[in-house]
Amino acid sequence: MNNHSIIRIITIFFIAIFFLINALFWIAQEYFSQDILSDRIHRFELAHRLLHHPNEDFNTELKQLFIASSELSFMVIQNNGKVLAESHFGKIMEYKQKVYFIESPPPPPPFMAGFLPPPKPLRKFNNLVLEDLKEESSLTLFSTFIFIDLLFLLFFGYIIKKLLPLLRLKNAIANFSKEDTFLNISISGQDEISQITQEFNSVLAKLASMRQARSLFLRNILHELKTPIMKGSLTTDCLEVSEHQERLKQIFERMNYLLGEFSKMERFNSGEWELNPREYRFVDLLDHTRDLLLCDKDSFVIQAEEKSLIVNVDFELFAIAIKNLLDNAFKYSSEKPIITVNADKIKICSAGDMLSDENRVFTKPFNRTYENSMSGLGLGLYITNAIIQKHGFKLKYEYVLGYNCFEIFL
Repeated sequence: MNNHSIIRIITIFFIAIFFLINALFWIAQEYFSQDILSDRIHRFELAHRLLHHPNEDFNTELKQLFIASSELSFMVIQNNGKVLAESHFGKIMEYKQKVYFIESPPPPPPFMAGFLPPPKPLRKFNNLVLEDLKEESSLTLFSTFIFIDLLFLLFFGYIIKKLLPLLRLKNAIANFSKEDTFLNISISGQDEISQITQEFNSVLAKLASMRQARSLFLRNILHELKTPIMKGSLTTDCLEVSEHQERLKQIFERMNYLLGEFSKMERFNSGEWELNPREYRFVDLLDHTRDLLLCDKDSFVIQAEEKSLIVNVDFELFAIAIKNLLDNAFKYSSEKPIITVNADKIKICSAGDMLSDENRVFTKPFNRTYENSMSGLGLGLYITNAIIQKHGFKLKYEYVLGYNCFEIFL
């Protein structure tokens, strides 16, 4: 999961708060236990004082302290009970989920042997056992915090359930960018996320419909125009050589060129050209490019610093990109193009005037400077840049000492 994901951040936040709540519960439980123990110690201290000053209402006063004499044996509790606290006057012990006070025998009083007799004890020690009648339970505290934990977890589950459509929406957007099919997302609820999902479904439906309509329209146009253009071109060849015949021939050649460029754009934009990268020698790609351009080896100059360059590319697509760059070099330069091959880049340079700022923008399929041109519409560089980017490479232009240089960084 993405480290910056909203669901991840909220999950971490809820986990931290959950542990904080339970840590506070543990602290509160410890404080509650200490408070109960302090109260018991105080009440047993008062009861111990009553033992030294008994009166007729002794048992009544013990009951007012929620304490009573126990019939259990001193030794049973002493041997089997659990010590909760100790003081100078006795022990507080737990036995069978009840709390008892066991009086400790008084220490022998100091006296001067031979001079003074030992003082008489205030009362006879008889291993008295007192029972705590006050029921102290942390059940209420436990129940409260268990309820808070359950409520917190339910709220967390509710929030995650509400946010999951965002994850499905993100995945749908990613899938839609890779596929031509319409991806419908299930909608449940009336909240803002559901409304966004519903609107996104509508947008996806419109985009899918527009994409299909555009593709069908362009393919029909390309198919329907090819036949009359070919017939017109053949008819023009049959006419007598004249200025009008040459003009018609240029018109039909231009229309045929436009169809070819439109066809390339449609195939590339529609995603029909899927990459099939493999390792090829660059010299083999260059040979195939020469076949596409119908030129020989002497048509350009090769300066190979890396003679055995291996590139991992789609053979047909990358050859078209090289072909477009060389084709422009042939059209706009009277000198042979120079191809420089390095380990990390391929450079194609040709003498000529520097390109205008508008023509250097390869992300646009059309340029106004090409509208009245008989040689093209500027689609070659657009298609070349798109192919190179699809391979993960980068196309860069620079003008150096009268040469237009296009560099492909591998």
